[in-house]
Amino acid sequence: MSYILEALKKAQAERQLGSAPTLLAVPVGAAPGRGAPARLRPMLPWIALTAVALAVALAVLAWRFQSPVMKPAPAPLQTAVTPPPASMPPLAVVPSSVPVRPVAPRPVAPKPAPVALEETLPSLRELPEPIRQSVPPLVFGGYMYSKNPADRLLLIDKALRHEGEEVAPGLVLEKLLPKAAVMNYRGYRYRVPY
Repeated sequence: MSYILEALKKAQAERQLGSAPTLLAVPVGAAPGRGAPARLRPMLPWIALTAVALAVALAVLAWRFQSPVMKPAPAPLQTAVTPPPASMPPLAVVPSSVPVRPVAPRPVAPKPAPVALEETLPSLRELPEPIRQSVPPLVFGGYMYSKNPADRLLLIDKALRHEGEEVAPGLVLEKLLPKAAVMNYRGYRYRVPY
């Protein structure tokens, strides 16, 4: 039976020898599913080695670009030392013939102690009635006073405010003092203690 099958395959191969192979035609000596992997087996170690080398190269490049570049410190500048100018010999003082009377110092009146402008500002209660009623009500919370005006903060209506900010329409926080805030409402300046 196998002799007959081999003879049939050989006859069919001789017939197809002159014609182009079709897509469904299987080559005579190849087993289906085993041809491609058998050719790749000798190359598999080389493919793996290439992939590892590529991964290492990418890791080195990534590390190189992430590390900060150390620049050399600039060389110190050398300044030319110039000798000090030669000193002039002291001039001789000629005594004057007119006697000099010492000038009596004038009595200086002591200056009055400066009064801070912010201390003389009226409080909200001291403002005129129509202005006091039109000032929007505010809730003052904590504050942070600093010698540096940029670091001063006041918590007004649950919002942190700096000097110079508009707290409400027409109401500006002008200045923060150690124990009070200076407010300006439509040109009327007043002090609010906290």
